[in-house]
Amino acid sequence: MNRSKSILKDWILVFFGVALVLTGFYLHKRIDSVNKTVLAIPYLFIGIGCGVFGHFMGNIIKYFSTKNNKELIRQLEIDKKDERNVLIAEKSKAKAYDLMTYLFAAMLIMFSLMGVDKLQIIILVAIYLSIQIYAVFWRSKFEKEM
Repeated sequence: MNRSKSILKDWILVFFGVALVLTGFYLHKRIDSVNKTVLAIPYLFIGIGCGVFGHFMGNIIKYFSTKNNKELIRQLEIDKKDERNVLIAEKSKAKAYDLMTYLFAAMLIMFSLMGVDKLQIIILVAIYLSIQIYAVFWRSKFEKEM
């Protein structure tokens, strides 16, 4: 896809994100329900809208900042694919994963001690275990390959 079609798609998605945020604020003012699920819908709209807006607005800013500078575009592509930068990104993700593992376990213990509903704790334990199983799967796969 060429850059002009890509920027058009980005603009459309930016406006979609703004529309989601505005719809979320409108629904927040208008919904008078006692159902907690229905009350969460405006916040989902606002959160998803902010994410969509931020992501695609970043693409638009990048497009206009590199629009007339082919050398900068080439340098950005080199930086993105550079082995050193890829290694740094992978190591930082690994460190963040290590921290997440301990924080998630601490959160489970705190929630258990606080007397949070058992179903919520079971859901969190299932998520925690699925993350750990996923990590073991990839570790064994990489050990076989390397």
